[in-house]
Amino acid sequence: MQKGRNTIGFNFQGSFLTGYGGVVAPPFQRFYLGGENDIRGFDILTVSPVAFLPSKSSIALRNPDGSVVPKDPANPLRGSYTIPVPVERIVFPGGDASLVTNLEYRITIAGPVALAPFMDLGMNPIIRGSQLRINPGQLADINNTLFGCPALDIALNCTGGHLQTPQFSQNLQVVSSTNWKPRMSTGLELQVFLPIVNAPFRVYWAYNPLRLDNITRGPVPITRDMFPPGAAGDFTFQQASRSLAPEFQLREPRKTFRFSVATTF
Repeated sequence: MQKGRNTIGFNFQGSFLTGYGGVVAPPFQRFYLGGENDIRGFDILTVSPVAFLPSKSSIALRNPDGSVVPKDPANPLRGSYTIPVPVERIVFPGGDASLVTNLEYRITIAGPVALAPFMDLGMNPIIRGSQLRINPGQLADINNTLFGCPALDIALNCTGGHLQTPQFSQNLQVVSSTNWKPRMSTGLELQVFLPIVNAPFRVYWAYNPLRLDNITRGPVPITRDMFPPGAAGDFTFQQASRSLAPEFQLREPRKTFRFSVATTF
């Protein structure tokens, strides 16, 4: 409690996490920010750098009317014409470092009630990209996959000069514009100290002048030459580009209004 006096509160904390001896730190121990305990204007544990995890998928070849193209038109029971494609799945791996500072001026109104303008600033970058490694078995499986199916041979196996075997890195690809990205919240907080729980009940409004608001796309695109020529190939390529390799809008909230029973520091 402030005992009737106005108070300036300041907090700074930093953390770093790494594995050693060829071991990586567990994903659940990496750093995520956001919420009333650090950067108040962001949702709880949502602040993280963005990365892409390589994977694979397949899409059925379809005509422009939406009907599936069979592998063997004379025998539809042999299944549909499918095209294996590389996929980059967006992930939020958290940082291996964390820097947070909080500043507030607590103005006593009456008894346990105080008003506090505040400013929170923090970031949680990825310093050691080598700590974001893909499972070796999963990596070997992806790197040994032939992507694309521009034509079928007599045995209905994929063939053609445009089959691709891109070699993916063992490390996740971090989106550089989201790494070392500072976040800032500023706003006004009403605090009522609760003696029974020994913590304040807080109502605050926050505005985020520094936040993530951009568009990104996976680093390995799906290309037209993975698909057979013709209208079905054109249509399926457009479908795959929209559903399996879309642009991602990374937009964090501009304002927040929240209730809490806890302390920031």
